[in-house]
Amino acid sequence: MVAGEPIADERKQRLESTDPQAFKYISRQISRYRYGCHTQEERDDALYNIGAIVGLMTPSDIEDVNDRLRHTGHLYLTQGERLQILNWLEDELAVSFERGVHE
Repeated sequence: MVAGEPIADERKQRLESTDPQAFKYISRQISRYRYGCHTQEERDDALYNIGAIVGLMTPSDIEDVNDRLRHTGHLYLTQGERLQILNWLEDELAVSFERGVHE
């Protein structure tokens, strides 16, 4: 899991402006989501990290997540936020997860 999940070079090239270090981080978060997360909060944290690094989470979205964290003591994403990040992963990086299991 430490090495992360490989991202195809052709997919990396589609996202030329993304920092190479970001790809390493994203691949680690994908691997973490796929193999290391046992609770919804852990899965949401991995997705949140991916969404934040690739710019899917606007400052307003980040503030909403932080507000929920402050009020509930738990980090969680809404169904729409989860779906947005999962769809981005599938569309941009060709990484898919079994739907329903981790949503």
